[in-house]
Parts: sequence; C-alpha cells; structure tokens
Amino acid sequence: MPAVSSRRWLGDSAGAFADSAVLFPLLLALAWQTGASAAVMLATTGAAYLATGWWFRLPIPVQPLKSLALMAVTVGATAAELRLAGGLLGAIYLIIGVLPRIGEWAQRVPQPLVHGFQLGLGILLVVTALQLPALDTRSLLLAVAGAVALVAITWRSHWPWLGVVALAGLIWGVATGGGVAPAPFSEGLRVGVVALMVLPQIALTLTNSVLATERAAHAYFGEEAARVTTPRLLGSLGVGNLVVAALGGMPYCHGSGGLTAHYRGGSRSWRSNAVIGVALLGLALWLVLGGGGLPGYPPALQAMLLLVIGVFHMQLAAPSWRRPQGRWVLVPMALAALLLQNMAAVLVVGALAVLLVWRLGPPASEGETW
Repeated sequence: MPAVSSRRWLGDSAGAFADSAVLFPLLLALAWQTGASAAVMLATTGAAYLATGWWFRLPIPVQPLKSLALMAVTVGATAAELRLAGGLLGAIYLIIGVLPRIGEWAQRVPQPLVHGFQLGLGILLVVTALQLPALDTRSLLLAVAGAVALVAITWRSHWPWLGVVALAGLIWGVATGGGVAPAPFSEGLRVGVVALMVLPQIALTLTNSVLATERAAHAYFGEEAARVTTPRLLGSLGVGNLVVAALGGMPYCHGSGGLTAHYRGGSRSWRSNAVIGVALLGLALWLVLGGGGLPGYPPALQAMLLLVIGVFHMQLAAPSWRRPQGRWVLVPMALAALLLQNMAAVLVVGALAVLLVWRLGPPASEGETW
C-alpha cells in the first residue's frame, strides 16, 4: 500500500505541470500586454486550482480563456478591459448554467466557425509576435529559430517543453532581479474590444470547456466523474471568474485539452491540483519578494513563446480542415485574419462562409455535429 500511494503521488505530481505549456505562456502574455500584476495572476490561478480540485475531486484543469487571452494580446487590451471581460463572462456562465437544455443548444454551434476563429487567433498571435516593438533583426531571427526548434521538439516528445521554457523564463526573470514595472493601469474602456473578448469565448467555453470536458472526465474516470456535470462546470467558471475579475487575476476555464494533458501526464486525483496550486502560490510569493512587477524577459524569448502558442493554436482547427466543407469556412477566415487583422471581420467572414456552405448543402449527416 505505501508503494502504491507513493506511485500515485508521483503521478499526480508529474501530471500537475503537464498543461503548463498553455498556462504559463498565456498568463505571462496577458501580464505583459495589459500591465496586470503577474503575481496576482499566479496567485489567483493557484487558488483556483485548489478550489477546482476540492469542488470536483478530480484533476480538472485551470486554463486561460484562450480566445479572450489571445484577443487581449493581439488587440492590446488594458487591465481594466481584461477585468471587465472576465467579470462579464463569469456572470454569463452563471446565467447560462441555469438554462434548460443548455448542453443540447451548445452542440448546435457550428464547429468550423469555432475552429476558424481559433485559426484566426493563432495567425494574429504569430503576426503580433513578429511585430513586437522591442524586436531588432537579431532578436527576430533568434525568436523564429527558437520557435521552430521548440515546436519540433514538442511534436517529437510527450514532455511539455513549452511550459518548461516559459517557467524557466519566469524564474530567470525573477532571479536576475530584472523586474520591470507593469504598464500604468488604464481606466479607459473600449466597448468593441471587450465585446471581441467576450462574445467568441462564450461559444468556445460551451463546446470545449463544458461539453468536451464533461465527456473527457467521464471517459477517463468513469463513476468518479459524477461531480463533473454541465451545471457544476458552468457554476465553477461563473463564480471563479467573478472572484478573479474582482482581484485582477487571470480569467480561466476548464479545458478538455488540459484535462487530457493532466491525465496523460499521470494525474489521477485532486492531489494534482493541490501540487500545482501550491506551486503557483509559491511562484507568486517569489515574484513579490523579488520586487514585484513583471519579470524582465528578453524580447526574443517573449516573441518565441507567442509564436509557438500561435502555431499550436492554429492546430486546433485540424478537425474541420479534414472535412472539405470545413475548409470552405477555414480558408476565408484565415485570409481575413491575415489581411485585415481584425477578429470582428473574421467572425463576419466565417458566419457568411457557414451560411454559404449550408446553402450549398448540409455539411453534416443527421446526428453529426456541424
């Protein structure tokens, strides 16, 4: 029994950081862009991990709201806009959670439209990384070379190397005492920016963070996942994001990809959440003791992380790309993202493409999700 318990703790500890490839780069990108406190973001995320583990009794992940986070980075959102968007989403999730047949309605969101938005965000993130003001020619070449190497290594390995690099960069930035003051907190609010962060995220949350996470949890844990239901997931996200918004932390979700990462990394119980939760709280304390503010990252490292995240985010569109009808939606949305660099335009183009494809013929057989 002691040997079995030791193995379980080892698996939970190793799997706790399997999703760090998503968590750390996006968390730090939000801090860099918005001027929000990286220490507060780390602390609130750690607390959310602890609360989520207690609520579900399983290694349910706490991830950045990807659409919101990438949109905040690409359009230059302020800390005030980030907090408002997170708070609005928290309230919306609570309201949606009490609606009847919410799971059935969420499945009606066209998957190519969701995937096209993810593809467009990935493209915009790559463009943003290449256009960072602090990048000179040498730094740009280093960033591109490092991104190519990191993507190749990640594809050939099961280790979360992107998370390792991001975590190492954070530790280096604090340890070297190179902290820089965050950007001044802005009270200005742009309604259009907040809307672009909020509206697309609702569809992504219902599909990936609720429906897909519920199904994945039951597939991995069987009867142990009885607490993982659509209303409980939405309630967790609603209350959690309202609290996080009030404190100035990172808006978050419970993604199915993160659950898979934790499970495949060895996580089998809530102890995994306890491990990473305590670690994040410790990092937040270290950042505060190191002088506060943001760690001093070289521009090449910042650009490299954003490039890699953009590439991996574009890969989320692969399921729709494998279907001919899906490509008719993805290609126009990708071109709109590249040429117009405006996600509102991407959504409009995507909606028109979906209507055109549907008019030419239903793209999915009866019972199949379109």
